[in-house]
Amino acid sequence: MRILHAMPVYAPAWQFGGPVLSVSRLCEGLAQQGIEVQVITTNAGLPELPSHQLGRPLQRDGVQVTYFPADRAVGPIRSRAMEAALPHVMAQADLVHLSAIWQPLGIQIQQAALTKGVPTLHSLRGALGPYSFQRGWWKKIPYYLLRERPLLKQTAGLHVTSQQEQKELRYLGLKTPRYVLPNPMDLGRLRPDEAQRHQWRQQLGIHNEERLLLICGRQHHKKGLDLLPAVLEACKRNSWRLLLLGADDDGSGKALQKALRQRGLGQRLLMLPTLPANELGGIYNAADLLLLPSRHENFGNVVIEALACGCAVAISDRTGVAGDLLAGAPADYGIVMPRRSQRWSDWLHGWFCQPLPSTRAATDWVAERYSQEAVAKKAIEVYQQILQTRSESRVWP
Repeated sequence: MRILHAMPVYAPAWQFGGPVLSVSRLCEGLAQQGIEVQVITTNAGLPELPSHQLGRPLQRDGVQVTYFPADRAVGPIRSRAMEAALPHVMAQADLVHLSAIWQPLGIQIQQAALTKGVPTLHSLRGALGPYSFQRGWWKKIPYYLLRERPLLKQTAGLHVTSQQEQKELRYLGLKTPRYVLPNPMDLGRLRPDEAQRHQWRQQLGIHNEERLLLICGRQHHKKGLDLLPAVLEACKRNSWRLLLLGADDDGSGKALQKALRQRGLGQRLLMLPTLPANELGGIYNAADLLLLPSRHENFGNVVIEALACGCAVAISDRTGVAGDLLAGAPADYGIVMPRRSQRWSDWLHGWFCQPLPSTRAATDWVAERYSQEAVAKKAIEVYQQILQTRSESRVWP
């Protein structure tokens, strides 16, 4: 079974967010399971990549990756070099797993796959959810109807990462089969570690009696950070610090900082830039509670990453993994709440007043469901199902 993964950006272009990390982890997990997996992508976000390495297969963490030169550094990602190579690349693939909604390059890849008769599984990653359509709807709706929808109707399957995302697709009326496949976690680097906890808390200047709250990831409107100033003000008599880790996409981070300072909480704020994936385990270990009051998350990588390291979570009910937590996670994981500030204030105040619970059970629960090995094996089952369905459809008219 030869699997071709295609996306406009790939590791180590971490600045493009969670999908880059999730896809690279899946590809590495597939390779570890003995699957022949190749990746085609561009050098967008990777200016340090030498020009002589472009357009030729490279080995990255056990995966064969070909970085094609992007045509320009800004705007939609295009690559004439990749487009020219698509007929040859498709001839070597049994199935294409694509992550490229709203990207013109994705249209070219899907058309090439259709021409060669190669089935495509398209990862949506929340891009077709209601929140996404609300942002720039005047551009997205006609683009979707004219470019994306006709091709999505011809794909072999749609990859969603949670039951929430699957439900959100109903209003689109697409009859294409859906496959729920969560994002994989590198649990070799994400695990409880007391030494890392002590080291990072000392480095951040956190006293033993202080609780460290964490906001991790890009700071954007959809993360719902505007809920937190009033919530944290209600808990100002408790001993805590807040670590804001990541890049500010649209001013949401600056707005949060300003609002906390106006409430006299500015001295409790710590800030760090985006860190490499291999350093996040230390931060999660140092933290006591991850805050994610998002307006929408199709999955929520940071939730599972935090739990894997023994950090509890307080998340909105609009986060994809919330359904998994409510359905079967051990009670010590934290809480899922609606986006109402009073609800968050009441729960957080009670949490401060109780001893920190052990999250060991939640850590074990994460390992069973979201490890690279577990998700890669489930992905292989999905690929086999798609290929079997395709084979049967060719036999029976």
